[in-house]
Amino acid sequence: MSQPTLCVITPNPALDRILIAPELHLGAVRRVTEARVAAGGKGLNVARTAKAIESHAVVCTPLGGITGQQVAWLAAQEGIPIHTVAIAGETRVCTLIVDSATGEVTVLNEVGPRLSEREWSTFTGRVSDITAEWYLICGSLPPGPPPSVLAELVATLHQHGRRVMVDTSGAALEEAVAAKPAVVKVNSEELGALLGMSITSVADAQRAAFALHQRGIEVVVVTLGACGAVGIDASDRVLAIPPRIPVCNPIGCGDTFFAGLANAFSNSHNLAHAMQIATACAAADAQTLAPGAIDLATARALIDHVAIGYW
Repeated sequence: MSQPTLCVITPNPALDRILIAPELHLGAVRRVTEARVAAGGKGLNVARTAKAIESHAVVCTPLGGITGQQVAWLAAQEGIPIHTVAIAGETRVCTLIVDSATGEVTVLNEVGPRLSEREWSTFTGRVSDITAEWYLICGSLPPGPPPSVLAELVATLHQHGRRVMVDTSGAALEEAVAAKPAVVKVNSEELGALLGMSITSVADAQRAAFALHQRGIEVVVVTLGACGAVGIDASDRVLAIPPRIPVCNPIGCGDTFFAGLANAFSNSHNLAHAMQIATACAAADAQTLAPGAIDLATARALIDHVAIGYW
């Protein structure tokens, strides 16, 4: 196997169940008209997108129990290369309920199994054994490891001369940022929580991105849903605005954006072009039901319709 371009580090994977339930009401009985299952969690969504856009990526993730076996099998069925570390706990299930009558999407995310210190150490050791151009830390931490383990992981990868991108939240994000990864991609809510400020506009996001960049992060990108994304590096301050599209399921679009961004950076694109590609990927994903399951031709067609500005 050739060297992977991206090593997708997925500490808290899931089995995604997508249920289509028209006219959903709490407390009522409804018949599900369609059900889908997929290998899930942010990292699997990223890897799925990477495969769709012809980027070589390998997932490294801890899996446990019957659910973990199903996640590994589903990933293999999709052709997603995956390195697994066996754990004692049962891999979580995340349920996405789509009300086809209203278009509303409800997400029920389980917490995930508790990892022991030994399991976490084995997992990070497996990550270090993989050689790639970029290392993408994706999603939440499972119970067990303290948030500081992400700072330690970033520092270890840096010691080996490896480039790291981070997309996480909460205390894990704060710890990872302290270790100064090359790229931090967050949404407005995640960055607002990190900086202790409310981000309700593009201008707020620009100020917040600048503040995080000042902490020593080379590239900061903040996604704003339908309003697009803002980014900053040493050379540019970029605003990417997506085209108007019909939205089927917006869940997972941030993961698809992250995959597009990583793919663009691995191909030496500058920040503006990278954000244009990433935004097109996210717009393509919003038009599909399953997170990350984008059509390459659709994504390519959308690139020229992403407006790029500077601030």
